[in-house]
Amino acid sequence: MKLVKFFKYSLPIGIAGIVINIILFVTNAYYELVVPVIENSGIEGGLFTFLDYLIYLTPCIFMVLFIAYIVIGQIYMKKVHLQVEDKANQDLVHKNREIQKVLDEKAEFLKHNYYTNCPNCGSARAENEKVCSFCGASLIIEENKK
Repeated sequence: MKLVKFFKYSLPIGIAGIVINIILFVTNAYYELVVPVIENSGIEGGLFTFLDYLIYLTPCIFMVLFIAYIVIGQIYMKKVHLQVEDKANQDLVHKNREIQKVLDEKAEFLKHNYYTNCPNCGSARAENEKVCSFCGASLIIEENKK
């Protein structure tokens, strides 16, 4: 769940990072054209070329990283969201099965007519009882006895 916090705001953070890096890229491009700071620093050769490209392309590298952050964040959040939906659906299915089981039991119980007193011992039938609690005789009125 720590990753959920990390990726929760990946879209707005990523877009803000891209906008900031576009501004930096444009600023660096302007400085590369107008103010050649590195050229006047006395650095020459491969180091000069490396620093020149590094300063110029760093915002582009960060833009790519922010885009990757957005994409990975969106994929991860969809996955987490689907897992949460799946868990919620499983909970609903489980609850529905339990309710259906109770309803089936009630329907089975209501399908028959029952004696109010036991035909064997005469004791009163408790609510939702199918057999006598004293002698164990069936309290269901058979169809052919009606």
